[in-house]
Amino acid sequence: MRTTWPARLLVLVAALAVSCGTKKDSGGGGTGSATSPSGSATVEVPPEKPMSCPAGNAIQDGKCVAVITAEKIDVVVKQQTRLDDMSKLLDKIDIVSAPIELLGAFRKLEEWKTLTESSADLKKVDEVVALLDNAVKTLRTFKAGLGEASGRLGNLKGELDRLMKDTENAKRIEEVRTLVSSQLKSTLEPLANQVVNTLKNALAPLLAELDNVGDIIIASCMIVKRTGGADAKALCDKAKGLFLGATGFLADLKDKPAKLFEEVSTELEKQLTDLIDAESKKLLAAAQVKVNEALKLPEAGSGSGSAK
Repeated sequence: MRTTWPARLLVLVAALAVSCGTKKDSGGGGTGSATSPSGSATVEVPPEKPMSCPAGNAIQDGKCVAVITAEKIDVVVKQQTRLDDMSKLLDKIDIVSAPIELLGAFRKLEEWKTLTESSADLKKVDEVVALLDNAVKTLRTFKAGLGEASGRLGNLKGELDRLMKDTENAKRIEEVRTLVSSQLKSTLEPLANQVVNTLKNALAPLLAELDNVGDIIIASCMIVKRTGGADAKALCDKAKGLFLGATGFLADLKDKPAKLFEEVSTELEKQLTDLIDAESKKLLAAAQVKVNEALKLPEAGSGSGSAK
């Protein structure tokens, strides 16, 4: 049976369609576009740009939220200044070490050795000299620790300054909290330990013993001045002033390390509270309790107030 021309035309169109499909499948078209499993072309998505926020903002729940202000940075600077002021006060540690050095000179004198043989009080002085010397070394260690803490607060200020200026690469609030919390912990935890050490191993023994030792030395000098040589008399002339200066300095200093820690820690936590994570707040509270116990104060929040 002969095929009519319309039928032949349909066969020809079908053959052409198959041929075109085969060429596309062979990749000869050279378009380079990616295709999905369904055969349709995929759309290339450009990488997401960092989110921009106003100065001092962080990203929270997809929005820009103000978290750092000039006032908060100023609080950090003020606490750093407090640490520096305490360090300057401890520049006067030599006031405390001077009478202890005087004791060392006394103990080398023959007059002292003779008196010690018949005086239980002077034997006691011999026993506490090493304790007092270690107490002064502890004060010097505390002064060095204040410098380290001040430097860490300076680092925190620098980080906050950068966050205040960077508007192109806003950080998530979680990142900012981690940064601030880490800086505060590295500043305040060691400082609390140093304050506790200073209260127990420097101020307590110095306050308990130095005044008594001074009284013993001054009383002994009444004998030494009558019977001793020129060196002994010269030391005795210095003794009263040196011991009075040391005990006066210690009386002024005694509660200041604990009060300093409480004020610095409280102020930083109050002003930066939204930038400190919960775990860090617990650690800082525990540090305050240690300081309070060393000073024999009630725990923070019990209603009796801070160190005077």
